[in-house]
Amino acid sequence: MIIKKLVLNNYKTFYGHQELDLDIPDNSRQDNKNIILIGGLNGSGKTSILKAIHYSLFGKRGMSPEEYKRIFSNVINNTFFNEGGRECYIVLTVEVNNKEEWELKTKWIFDHSKIQVYETREITIRKPGARIGRTQIINNMETYNRFIDRTIPYHVAPFFIFDGEEIKDIILRQNSYEMKEAIQKLSGLEAYKALRTDLTDALSFLSTKIFKANASKSPETNQDKVKYELAETNKSLDESKARKDKEENRKTKLLDQIQALKKERENKIKLNASSREVYIKKLTASETKLQSFETNFTKEFMDSAFDILLRDQYLLLQKELKKEESYMQQKLVKEASLVPYQNFISNLFEVELDPPLTSTQKENLMLSGEKIWSKLNKINSELEEIELLHDLNKEQHRNLMNLPIKTSQHLTSIYNQMEKERTLIQQYESEIRKAPESVDIEEENERIDNLTKMLGEVELRLKSATRKINTLSEERARLSKKLTQTEKKEDNNNQYQEQFEAIALIIQFLDDYIEKLTELKANFIREQFKLMLNQLFRKQDEFGKIEFDMSSFTIRLYNDRNQEISVHDRSAGEMQIISSALIWALTKSSRYALPMIIDTPLGRLDSYHRSYLINHYYKELSEQVIILSTDTEITEDYIKQIKDSTYKQFTLDYDQNRKYTLIIPGYFQAKGDV
Repeated sequence: MIIKKLVLNNYKTFYGHQELDLDIPDNSRQDNKNIILIGGLNGSGKTSILKAIHYSLFGKRGMSPEEYKRIFSNVINNTFFNEGGRECYIVLTVEVNNKEEWELKTKWIFDHSKIQVYETREITIRKPGARIGRTQIINNMETYNRFIDRTIPYHVAPFFIFDGEEIKDIILRQNSYEMKEAIQKLSGLEAYKALRTDLTDALSFLSTKIFKANASKSPETNQDKVKYELAETNKSLDESKARKDKEENRKTKLLDQIQALKKERENKIKLNASSREVYIKKLTASETKLQSFETNFTKEFMDSAFDILLRDQYLLLQKELKKEESYMQQKLVKEASLVPYQNFISNLFEVELDPPLTSTQKENLMLSGEKIWSKLNKINSELEEIELLHDLNKEQHRNLMNLPIKTSQHLTSIYNQMEKERTLIQQYESEIRKAPESVDIEEENERIDNLTKMLGEVELRLKSATRKINTLSEERARLSKKLTQTEKKEDNNNQYQEQFEAIALIIQFLDDYIEKLTELKANFIREQFKLMLNQLFRKQDEFGKIEFDMSSFTIRLYNDRNQEISVHDRSAGEMQIISSALIWALTKSSRYALPMIIDTPLGRLDSYHRSYLINHYYKELSEQVIILSTDTEITEDYIKQIKDSTYKQFTLDYDQNRKYTLIIPGYFQAKGDV
């Protein structure tokens, strides 16, 4: 992904319509011109730019209501508001890997009291080479988030959009769920695991196909075989149900333990500020709602799934019945209309003529007369014949015409409500942990995390057991039905067998590949981390050994005596260097090519470490590195050092009298004409 442009329209300190052209053409990136430098004094809007990019992509995710209120409830520019303006917006334009352009627009509307009335969001997607794109209003943020995550996963955000002074949090969050998710997606392991799951499903599908194709020619032998397989299936089904019951009991015990720990933690938290209790109540309410929604979803699914699946067949049947009914009515009308004519022609043929009419003449006369009669009486004689497929009485016809036509819309609505409550539960859990504590609840939090991890593993095994039970139940139903059949079919299963063996071989190869790839990824991350850490760190040979554990996704440092060194005991500047080295290693091992947006990159560092970051880090970190810096961080000497790698420079010029910022070309030109 490449960031092409950021539009700030009366947003925060930026007055009027201002744009940052951040695009770096392919040829410039190939020439290693990868840095865009944006300078500004404190309070000029550097952090506002970082937050605008992050919010355009990921919205409120990971943000508490208080944090959102603090950052975004008053985003309209004060000068513009005083002039009568009531809306502001930001537009982020990015180019993704298929050369599509996404234009992400967020707009805020305020009333006369400067209170935010509402926020709107829309996305415009332009195909490669197109000038006009397709714009869609975002009404469902869950759907939008899933769309964004397919290209730019949210958990990866801390590795490419970050404040340099807070980068140490990356190391402090080691071994967390978010860290594991981010590293798995960055390293590409998640895709291989998903592929293995798909291949396993294909193997199961082919196994069923092979079984169906291997029916014996002899009915007696086939029945004995089916009875044996049915007995084996029933045995496997009973074993799977027993395993499921065992896991259900484990799940119940774990839930009880988690609930007891949460109650214990809640009792401790009651000693804290009242805001903590509010989140506890909200968490409990959301958990109750989620349970209710899940129960309702299960009931609705069981009640309507069959009708939803057969909806198209219902409609097709009703269409055919209407067609047959219309044909029969037209036919009756036509026959009734021709009765007078048929009486007339019968009486006419009874008159004796000399010479008498032949049979052929009578038939031609009857047909010709019928056409003339139909034309004079405006009767539609041309009725297209159709085949009547359904012989139904009135009650059967009425029942079929009244079959329920159901859609999955109500199930989707309930599912969206469930997703919303799950998001709220995660948010409240985060708020509970971030609130100030007057008592130590770290032990309870750690035990809850461990039990939650165990619960997740149990739920995965439950899902696996449920899938197996469903598969075995379907197989048992199929075998039971087969025993009652009198006709047996014989198929050639060579094709299925070859596919089965090929996929089994691929799965075996993939397992070996994932194991070796994991080891290679860990070694690569460790070596890249060690390489960059040694380049950046002032204290050479500080670490005797460096390990990266892919099972826990954790960096471990050891001294020359092979004793582990706690990264938590390092200084803030050292933590920043360690985190920078980890970002380097993960970026180089990643399957994603993402821009890097860094605010206050050198704030906590001494001159030695600053020089190393400038000369050995930003020049090769990514194809697009956007640095937001003060004049005391990136000085004139540093600008000269990165001159060959810099593509574009801007300055955020804050007008003290007018109280707003203007974006001008160049980096602090008024001070050094750089």
